[in-house]
Amino acid sequence: MFFSLFTLWFIRETKAILFWLYLWQLKEYHIGRFLDHFQTEKGRQLLLNKLVFLKIFLLLLSLALSYDNWPIQVDYLIDLLLLSLIFILFGLYFLESFKVFKDFLEKTIKKPVWTKKSLFLTSISLIPVIALFLVLLFGNIDTFSAMLAFDILTPAIVSVIVLFFQPFAVLGRNQIIKKASEKRAQFQNLLVIGITGSYGKTSTKEFLATILSERFKVLKTAEHQNSEVGISQCILNDLKPEHEIFICEMGAYNRGGIKLLCDIAKPKIGILTGINEQHMAIFGSQKNIVKGKYELIESLPEDGLAIFNGDNEYCFELYKRTLIKKRVS
Repeated sequence: MFFSLFTLWFIRETKAILFWLYLWQLKEYHIGRFLDHFQTEKGRQLLLNKLVFLKIFLLLLSLALSYDNWPIQVDYLIDLLLLSLIFILFGLYFLESFKVFKDFLEKTIKKPVWTKKSLFLTSISLIPVIALFLVLLFGNIDTFSAMLAFDILTPAIVSVIVLFFQPFAVLGRNQIIKKASEKRAQFQNLLVIGITGSYGKTSTKEFLATILSERFKVLKTAEHQNSEVGISQCILNDLKPEHEIFICEMGAYNRGGIKLLCDIAKPKIGILTGINEQHMAIFGSQKNIVKGKYELIESLPEDGLAIFNGDNEYCFELYKRTLIKKRVS
């Protein structure tokens, strides 16, 4: 039974690691974007839910049962609780493993897109799981406490691994940005439309691409491809000589972020969809959010065009102080 229990735990842990690496990749390994995800209700539910609280309770129970100096009078009760703990854990990990196989058959398992980086991080992240699995089978440790502790701490363990190797990733990131900037400079006649804002970026990009594609050869950034690495990869992998317009969704989580994206893509038209208090925790203040989004307009050339959402008070204030050619929509 113990081998079955450990195997079920291993299956569950493998899926959990793939999910957390998927989330890190989705946020493009940007710690600000990753942490900002947990400002949402959906994000908080990943860390604080009934299942997590149940596992914390079971961990505390396991630690209590591992205490060696209980009075002999309660040995029977301790054995009963230990047996109950085994059956609860088996049932819990059986259901989680069943969900893994169900998701696998339905092809709904959330896992990172396989790149050299994601494969490397997956391999490194699985090492402690495999090591603990072997220790559980052949070692002499507090089995249930170790399983539960590793289970609960999986998000933190994966995040530490990602952040540990991030400095090496930054070197690669800088090389990608440099190559993308050099390639972009070769397309002198390319019209780039930059879109930023606290909301509405993706829908505006999609609507605009659909309309302009009727007359022009249009390239647009893919879903979630709105960071410096995402935009650079789009330029390197997808930009072709036949493209006439490049619609570039731009997202940032700190001052200077949009400016960097503009340095890469060189937009001539800038669209500011709207500004609200989203990402306040990352930017630090509403003033910083406004300034951060306005970097798109500040980066436009003198013959550029700035388009603002006139129904948004922050956008309208920025419209009034903008000197280059501008419009309100």
